[in-house]
Amino acid sequence: AARSSSSSSSSSSSTSATLELPSKQLAALSTGDFAQLLKLAREERDELRDTLKRQGEETRRRMELLERVLQDQKADSDELREKIAHLRDDLKIFSDKATEQNIGTRVRIQRKGVQGRGGQSRMAYRPGLQQAEKQQAHVCELNHESLAELAMLGNHPARRERLIREIMCVDQISWSRAHEVLYEFDKYKERYYWIETFPYRLGIAAAIISGAASVALVFWPPVAYWYGTEIAGEELPEDTNDISELTINQVGTWTWSWMEPMIGTATFIILCCQSSRAQMAQMNMRTYGDRVLGWRADRVANKFPIYDRSMVRAWSRVLPEVEHNFFPTYERHYKVRGPTSGL
Repeated sequence: AARSSSSSSSSSSSTSATLELPSKQLAALSTGDFAQLLKLAREERDELRDTLKRQGEETRRRMELLERVLQDQKADSDELREKIAHLRDDLKIFSDKATEQNIGTRVRIQRKGVQGRGGQSRMAYRPGLQQAEKQQAHVCELNHESLAELAMLGNHPARRERLIREIMCVDQISWSRAHEVLYEFDKYKERYYWIETFPYRLGIAAAIISGAASVALVFWPPVAYWYGTEIAGEELPEDTNDISELTINQVGTWTWSWMEPMIGTATFIILCCQSSRAQMAQMNMRTYGDRVLGWRADRVANKFPIYDRSMVRAWSRVLPEVEHNFFPTYERHYKVRGPTSGL
């Protein structure tokens, strides 16, 4: 009974039922009741141990989570520090490049024996090897701002490069593959090239033929004699039986009496046409060439509507270069290098 009482008193801290029992009722308990109380105390002890164990595990998990958070924060801090270092390096590179391009920020070298600090008092800047190696060798190496400025000034290679970059953005392709799309543009653009340039070719042919014919009609004896006697109805000069008796200059003096009105009239007509065209240009009136180029530009822009219309029209408003044989060199024949840009 004494041992049972001591066991009951040791477990009284965990069981409220035992604490509430009066001392007389505790003395009256039987051995079975004490066993029951010990069992209850043992169960509550196990439950308390499990609770403490769960709390320990929860605390450990929280500590692990806190440790992971701290590690992530440290990693983020290291990454941020690294980005700041890269940004500092990039800013230094940008500052150096801006300083290289600005002559006013370069080191000034005073000329020997020159007074003052005027323009003639300093040594001219000479580029170094490192700077010379970085100069642009093709129009594709220019930035967007430079290309836009050149395009506004009418530079065709700049307009071509802007259209290539537009094709790259729309089709999501490389710079080299964008040329294949540009070749399709060029094929469609030059579809009616010979019809569009026929008036120019006709004018060139007429000018060459008229110039050669005028020389022959004035100075070449066989042609001059035939035209003078059969068309103009003139006779040979006095004391001349055959045209072969006259020199070239004498033939020209004889034919000039009827050739001067024709040549003078033709010259005056050309002068009037030039004056009319000059006044048209003064009024900002579109000429035949402007209308042809505008029609070409609209036709290509309507054929390829998914690309920027202004870039397509600006690129299309140009005729291909023509060789001495009067045959054009289409833009697709230049391949990736493109037409001469002057770089």
